[in-house]
Amino acid sequence: MRIHTVFLFCLACVAWLASALGSVDAFAAPAAAGPLSPCRITGLSQEIRCGEVEVPETPDTTTGRRLKIQFAVVPALAKNKAPDPVFVLAGGPGQPAMQIAPLAMPLLAQINTRRDIVFIDQRGTGKSNPLVCATDEKKPRLADSFDLQRQIERMGACLRSLDADPRQYATWIAVRDLDAVRALLGAGQVNLWGASYGTRVGLEYLRQFPDRVRTAVLDGVAPPDMRLPASFAVDGQAALDRMIAGCAKDTACAARFPAFATQVDALFKRFTSQPVPITLTDPLTGRSERMPFTRESMVAALRTPLYAPQLAVMLPYAVDRAASDDFTPLAAMIGSFGSNDSMKLAWGMHFAVICAEDMPRIDAADRAAAAATRFGTGFIELYERACKQIAYQPAPAEFYSLPTANVPVLLLSGGADPATPPRHAASVAKALPNSRHLIAPNIGHGVSAQGCAPEMLARFVRQASFEGVDGACLERLPAPPFFRPPTGPAGADQ
Repeated sequence: MRIHTVFLFCLACVAWLASALGSVDAFAAPAAAGPLSPCRITGLSQEIRCGEVEVPETPDTTTGRRLKIQFAVVPALAKNKAPDPVFVLAGGPGQPAMQIAPLAMPLLAQINTRRDIVFIDQRGTGKSNPLVCATDEKKPRLADSFDLQRQIERMGACLRSLDADPRQYATWIAVRDLDAVRALLGAGQVNLWGASYGTRVGLEYLRQFPDRVRTAVLDGVAPPDMRLPASFAVDGQAALDRMIAGCAKDTACAARFPAFATQVDALFKRFTSQPVPITLTDPLTGRSERMPFTRESMVAALRTPLYAPQLAVMLPYAVDRAASDDFTPLAAMIGSFGSNDSMKLAWGMHFAVICAEDMPRIDAADRAAAAATRFGTGFIELYERACKQIAYQPAPAEFYSLPTANVPVLLLSGGADPATPPRHAASVAKALPNSRHLIAPNIGHGVSAQGCAPEMLARFVRQASFEGVDGACLERLPAPPFFRPPTGPAGADQ
């Protein structure tokens, strides 16, 4: 099932919380379900180690459903390894950590020289009692990918039939599972690397278990008070404005697409309350389909590519083609995200988190701020419909308090990020007494894999300090050039 209005991480993102309910020692003791055993993950060439820890679904109980939290350990290369592993916190919410291991290991390779890298499938994701909604087809029709209302209706029945209590899958409960894994591994402290929603998990773990964190790297910060469905519109608007301004300043882009801003506004006006029938060619199958295209579909089509600047630079061309009723380029850009296995989320867990942690705090000011953007309040309304389909409990008040522990925390932001732009990390940096916030102005959602970032992260984790950690190299990372369509007899730009 593909819903393109959520924020992702690739990275990350992820992010995208919770209150202190006591340490792992204070609730029903987790039971190790056996020692670590050799295993393999698709995409990783080496044999690794896998394990599981059993925990109660409902905290502080000894009866009822129990969950097996699955995790994988990529052992350190050095024989004399450091005792503090790195815990990888995936994005979404709903992204399985073990599924992103092939993407994360290249950027963590230097750290892996002396430290184990641990991928934990958070409860409700991956192999840890996943709250997933299977589609009727292995390859959904392209029309279904853009019909968000139909997806919500189909998801409702799935969410109500899950063999789980969705109220127990929010972030402030899930971080206790992470600490159970830490205890099972015998690590006195861990290093955290989280992206997008994973940064929210990292902040909550640091709040509940400050003495058990040695360092934290939070990439694309999604703090607990972010109110995601509302921020989607506000931050998406800022990223789209940046893209429009960038095209206007670029001589070639401005000459080829002088009406880019006008065409964007025209598309939003065209797709209002009534669906508009359009024809799309599925970039994966080559089949053409006639389908109703809604405002929500257009919002997703224009916002999703902004996560990756290398893809977003095609927007002026794609919008120009859409202005001539050729929506194939926009569909292809959306498809590049939906076809990526690492982007496939556990939707039940996703809504269990957002409905508990974000939606209850959205107020009139949030709605007004969203309504003032091109994207409007569609994101909020989409989640309101979904949250009626799932049981949840609002997060406790203390969940929204940021940690104050004197742990070194490195915050990373992409200046072109439409989901977790620098303003969110800046607010978190003010609360963390030992933090540094670095910005890569031309990068989108996810900085850790870019340019000098992997080496910088390795230095930070090795030292547990900011000595020599200089963000100047991130500031020099260039923006990708705008896409220039082929011209001439052999490839005329139609």
